[in-house]
Amino acid sequence: MKLNELHKGNSGTIKKIHADKTLKSRFNSFGITKGQKITVEEITLAKETIEIKIGRTKIALRVSEAQNIEVEAC
Repeated sequence: MKLNELHKGNSGTIKKIHADKTLKSRFNSFGITKGQKITVEEITLAKETIEIKIGRTKIALRVSEAQNIEVEAC
């Protein structure tokens, strides 16, 4: 399942990231890496942005970016 398919309050473990080198590097700088637990904190009304939490860090991602992150629901 893709990260954008998780609902608010749901968590998952990152299994794979399908992105180009630049986007993968950006994800890595935020701590978005394989094996990390990720929680969906908020989804905007227009469903264009997803706020996620990794550890104690909160990050806002575009839905188009979240579609590149494959997760396994917890």
